[in-house]
Amino acid sequence: MNIVHGHIGWLEVICGPMFSGKSEELIRRMRRSLIARKRVQIFKPAIDNRYSNDEIVSHSDLRIRSQVVRSAEEILDLLEIRTEVVGIDEANFLGAELPEVANHLADMGKQVIIAGLDTDYLGRPFEPIPALLALAEEITKTLAICVQCGGPAKFTQRLVESSDLIVVGAAGLYEARCRRCFEAGSHRQQLLDFVKRPGKGP
Repeated sequence: MNIVHGHIGWLEVICGPMFSGKSEELIRRMRRSLIARKRVQIFKPAIDNRYSNDEIVSHSDLRIRSQVVRSAEEILDLLEIRTEVVGIDEANFLGAELPEVANHLADMGKQVIIAGLDTDYLGRPFEPIPALLALAEEITKTLAICVQCGGPAKFTQRLVESSDLIVVGAAGLYEARCRRCFEAGSHRQQLLDFVKRPGKGP
């Protein structure tokens, strides 16, 4: 859906787990804007250099040129006055300042399209996406496929031991899981094992 006309500011958020097509959808919308001859700027955080230093790259290898920033405020520094559409990928790496920056861009009349993880490796809301969802005019929730059972997956399963909130990686470090197959930690795993045991009463 795209109901933005003229210079009305607008904020769209694409969210979901890893491997659910968030970057692919962002790239698709950016390319449509370019086809419509709109002036576009695309940003990604410097920490995300998994596939390219100066491109947004989806897991299916779709690519589009982007500018690298180290903070949300840097987007405002690099913004060109004639830009009409602003795309931001991996928003979960850009910190708590991003909602204010995104809101400011929309107030300036920009169409802002942001993609990022909405939950962390423990299944908790992953800021700043929840705050952006509250500000957005349009929200797209993407689902992946659970690698364990093939069902709809909304969680990102970390496969390596680390208590750090941010560990940059892709296949081999993470996989998509559904609610039933997701293992957020030993407590949740013990609960799931209990639920799965046959013959247990309430």
